[in-house]
Amino acid sequence: MALPQQALHHIRRYSTQLPRDPHYKLKAGLMTGYLVSAFTLPFVPPLLETRRCRADGRDLTKENVYCQKQYLRCTK
Repeated sequence: MALPQQALHHIRRYSTQLPRDPHYKLKAGLMTGYLVSAFTLPFVPPLLETRRCRADGRDLTKENVYCQKQYLRCTK
């Protein structure tokens, strides 16, 4: 019975204790920025291309290579 109580004591103390690293906020901010950029940057070029094409009036849809007369399953 003493082991679970000790474990709870250590968990509670760890969750309320301030980090000892003096650069913790800097590291946390850098890591957050890295993760945000890693998940958002791959979507930026397609978004810009879509906006540019809509502004120009061009159509983004291209003719399907397999949609030709020699292919019978074409729905066009």
